[in-house]
Amino acid sequence: MTSDFGYQLLTKLDEGPTGTAWRARARDSGGRAMVRVFHGSRWGDEEFRGVFRERAETLGQLEHPHLARQIQAGCLDDGRPYVVSEYLDGEDLGTHLRRAGPLTPDEMALLLLPLCSVLEELRGRGIVVQALPVEQVFLVGGLTRFAPKVIGPGLGDAGETVASRGDVVALGRLIRAACPEHLGWLDGVYAGCVLDEHEGGFMTPGEVARALLEAQPRTQLLPTKEGGEQPPLLLVDESEREKPGDVLGQYRLDRVLGEGAMGRVFQARHVSLGRPAAVKVLRAEHAKNTHLIQRFFHEARAVNQINHAHIVEILDFVEETAVSGRARVYCVMEMLEGQSLTELLTREQPGVARAVGIVRQVCDALQAAHDVGVIHRDVKPDNLFVLERDGRDFVKVLDFGVAKLVAPLGDVPMTTTVEGTIVGTPAYMAPEQATGGNADARTDLYSVGVVLYELLAGHPPFQAPAFGQLVAQVLSSPPPPLPAHTRSGERIPGALGAVVRRCLAKNPEDRYQSLRDLARALEVAAEAPVRRGPPRWMVAASTLGVLVLGAGGMAVRSILHRPEAAPVVTGKVVRTAALTPPATTPTPPGVAVAEPTAVADQVPLTVVSEPPGSRVVELSSGKTLGTTPLSAVLPRSSTPSRLRLEHAGRRATEVEVVADAELEVHVALPRTGKAPTPAAAKIARKPKHPDPFKL
Repeated sequence: MTSDFGYQLLTKLDEGPTGTAWRARARDSGGRAMVRVFHGSRWGDEEFRGVFRERAETLGQLEHPHLARQIQAGCLDDGRPYVVSEYLDGEDLGTHLRRAGPLTPDEMALLLLPLCSVLEELRGRGIVVQALPVEQVFLVGGLTRFAPKVIGPGLGDAGETVASRGDVVALGRLIRAACPEHLGWLDGVYAGCVLDEHEGGFMTPGEVARALLEAQPRTQLLPTKEGGEQPPLLLVDESEREKPGDVLGQYRLDRVLGEGAMGRVFQARHVSLGRPAAVKVLRAEHAKNTHLIQRFFHEARAVNQINHAHIVEILDFVEETAVSGRARVYCVMEMLEGQSLTELLTREQPGVARAVGIVRQVCDALQAAHDVGVIHRDVKPDNLFVLERDGRDFVKVLDFGVAKLVAPLGDVPMTTTVEGTIVGTPAYMAPEQATGGNADARTDLYSVGVVLYELLAGHPPFQAPAFGQLVAQVLSSPPPPLPAHTRSGERIPGALGAVVRRCLAKNPEDRYQSLRDLARALEVAAEAPVRRGPPRWMVAASTLGVLVLGAGGMAVRSILHRPEAAPVVTGKVVRTAALTPPATTPTPPGVAVAEPTAVADQVPLTVVSEPPGSRVVELSSGKTLGTTPLSAVLPRSSTPSRLRLEHAGRRATEVEVVADAELEVHVALPRTGKAPTPAAAKIARKPKHPDPFKL
């Protein structure tokens, strides 16, 4: 058992009686993940921990579209178990209920069917879940995608007495938690979940699913929160869905590769030729919906009209009647061997050159789409697939399912999009897209800028636990400046940061006007020399030093007038906006260092230290700004302010800055040659492997 399990905790998602969940990052690769640690005194019992390990091992071997992929599981030094799962975009059901209020019966039903499927699969592996808290049901992409994933089911109740109907009762409790006031037509289903067996209660999750199908009003429309209506989504029994082993046309389905709002994607093989392919099957509940079939068909035709090497090739589109008599719609695509950009980011931190190379290929693909009038509208790492060809990355853009046609493609009409409709993924949406405004080529360009930012910084520019907070940041907050270095320590060229800032401009007119222009700017920025300042330097603690950097430079002073303060070593401060590039390396056209995108009363700040990982404190407020390498913003001011850097085993260091222009601060903290200050001593007394859940 260990407390140092290899992940840095970033943002707490929720905390309940059974456990606490965080978004996290792998310390070695920088990959993103979700971490949940379970609470309770019973975990001090080795028997309970043993059952947890057995269940975690079983879950780690399971693949199901609605089960979060488990990466790692174990126990901390104090016995508390933890599980590390794949990173998911969206929010858990508990957060959604607190933010948006109870679900309607129709919304709850569309979540219950996939949950029944997961619980039935777990039963087949000998796990009967006894509890299904709302915090463990994650709404991938938000509620309206109706694509929930369960995180660590059955782990929290490992070792407890197993009731044969525990998973059925758990579903009933989940229904009541999500619909506390009005069950409507779900009332009978709920009763069947919570009643005893001798009173007619359901025995398995499969029975719950069948009861849902029988009870649902078949012609009912799903109301939206705004009072409008969505196209009818009819519920279909999981047993009627396509599954591995089925044959569709000339293709035998081998295994499920993924599942989204529109359908499932299978790895398949041509029954006669043996040729591999990917088959995307429209969800059965959508198959009678002419509106969604047209959208599905529109994606296939639009992609084929573009016909570009960096866009996935669609080989066939089929609308037929299955043996059961129900309609079935699917398309056949080329089979890709590789990984999504999301998966790549969970495993490693790409270097600067590799990141630029990936994004330039995306630019080429999207420019080809824009040239024929197709706007993707959902550019994100999940929809970018990275293959290896001739030892190099080869990118394919996927999923034009929410694409918009701004010009007819042959006999494919222009997309009829209702103004005010929000499509896309929140963290990658342009401001005009987040408000339901008109999308054009510059909307995709903004999303590409977010992807590039994430490739370089390791995370998107805007992050928030709730949809509303995220949209507010996208609409009004300036994007944080890129850090000076990637997480692996490679320096990010300033010219490249300027390109990213322009991509993320709030006003589309301030961005590059085409992906072609962006690709050219990236090419020049990647080749531009990295401008480096003088080497880091230190002065003796008894010296009062003043350094003026360049024309209009900034004075930096050692702070020695307080004898009780820790010894001070002054670092180099660079006001980048005031530095003039050398005449031998003129700023390339199109990628000149732009004015910071921060609002008028804020100034971007970058702090780099030796060693990294130093805590940065703003002394005037006592606020911790973060740890180095740090990117933050300060209020614009001509009054000097002080920052204090602290690190275990090093003397605390203070620097004085004037936040009247963009700042880059380099500080070297000297090793302590005497007993550390009380603050440093406190850090030094921490155990070698601190418990991250108590930080």
